[in-house]
Amino acid sequence: MKTTRAIALLATTLLTTGLASATGPLGSAATTSPTTALAPGTRALGTSLRLTVAHGETPSSGTPRTVTLECPPYGGTATTHPDPATACRLVDSVNGDLNRLDVDPGACIDLYDPYTVTASGTYRGHPLSFRHTYGNHCVLLRTAGAVFDF
Repeated sequence: MKTTRAIALLATTLLTTGLASATGPLGSAATTSPTTALAPGTRALGTSLRLTVAHGETPSSGTPRTVTLECPPYGGTATTHPDPATACRLVDSVNGDLNRLDVDPGACIDLYDPYTVTASGTYRGHPLSFRHTYGNHCVLLRTAGAVFDF
């Protein structure tokens, strides 16, 4: 009886702290976000990225636009992104792997008018470098959403 109660308490603790998910078995690898509670004495690592959008096939095409995105726990004065909360949530949803972004899959006009984006900096304390050329502005927004919408 005590063992069953201890297991139930452990399962509840793991689920409420984000260390396990209700859809996966206990002990499986879990993905956590920067908002997950940290152990006492643990320093949270934030995200700080320099994002660039250029109209063309290279990051320096046309007149590139550049913003800074800082996500919790840092966030704040250095952020120049117009929608940092949504952009941070999207970057977090793919654990910093911007190749996995697919915000709003859907149809776009089949016209080649390329946009090249870059991201460099750190994601949760780890180096991040990303560059991709999208076929047109619609594809860029449907794929990357608010991350590169500036």
